[in-house]
Amino acid sequence: MRKTLSAMLLAMILAPALLMAQKQLYFGLAGTGLSSVITNQNNYGLPFEMDYKVTFGGAGNATIGFDFNKSVGLRLEIGVSKLGQNYKDNYKDTVYTRNIKLNYLQLPLMFKFRTGGEIAKFYVMAGPQFNILLAASQQYLKQELIFDEYYRPVDWSEPILIGKETITERYNALDIMGRIDFGTDIQLTGNLFLNAGLTLAYGFTDINASDYQIPDKDGNYNPSHNFYGGITFGINYLFPVGTR
Repeated sequence: MRKTLSAMLLAMILAPALLMAQKQLYFGLAGTGLSSVITNQNNYGLPFEMDYKVTFGGAGNATIGFDFNKSVGLRLEIGVSKLGQNYKDNYKDTVYTRNIKLNYLQLPLMFKFRTGGEIAKFYVMAGPQFNILLAASQQYLKQELIFDEYYRPVDWSEPILIGKETITERYNALDIMGRIDFGTDIQLTGNLFLNAGLTLAYGFTDINASDYQIPDKDGNYNPSHNFYGGITFGINYLFPVGTR
C-alpha cells in the first residue's frame, strides 16, 4: 500500500514537469495555392446568369502556434488572401465574361490535434477564420469590351454601372468562415519543421452588402458565400517552453 501511494505521489509531482517539457511555441511562414468559388452569383438583377469557370487564387501568412503537449495546440495566422470567381457565357449570341477579385486580410484561429512519430506527425486543424475585405474589383466584358452600360434593378431609384471596375462597396467588410486543414508536420532539425496539407474553408455570412442584395431574374435573392480549397506549405521554427 505504501509503495502504491508513493508511486502515485511521485506521478503527481512529475506530471506537471513532464507536461511543461512538452510545451512549445513556434513561429512560421506559409503559402497556399487555392481554387475559390462564390456560391449563388449576384448579377444585379440582369436577365441572365453566367456559367462558372475554374478560378485560382492564393494566400500567404505568418503563423504563431503553441502546443500544450505533443498532441494538442492552438495556431493563429495573419495574412492576405485572393479569392473571387470567374464567369463566361453566351447569351443571345453575345459573349459575356466576368472576373471578380476579392482581396482579404485573413485571421484564422485554429485548434490543432496531431499524432505520429518523432519525424512525421499527421495533423488536423479546425476553427473560425475572419476575413476583412481590403479591396474588390471586377473585369466585366461584353464581346471583349468593357460592359459600360447602366442597368436599374427593380425598386432602385438610380441605375448602376454594370462593368464598374472597383466594386468594394458592393461587398460586406467582414466574412466569417469555418476552416479545416489536414496535413503532415515533418521535423527537419530539433527546432525546424515543415508542414504540408490540404485546407478547406466556407463562409457562413453573405458577402454581398445590404444595398446590393438584389433579387435574380426570377425575383429571388440567394445569399452569396465564399468557398475555397487548396494546398498549403509552411516552414516553422519552434522554441521549447520549460525544461526539455
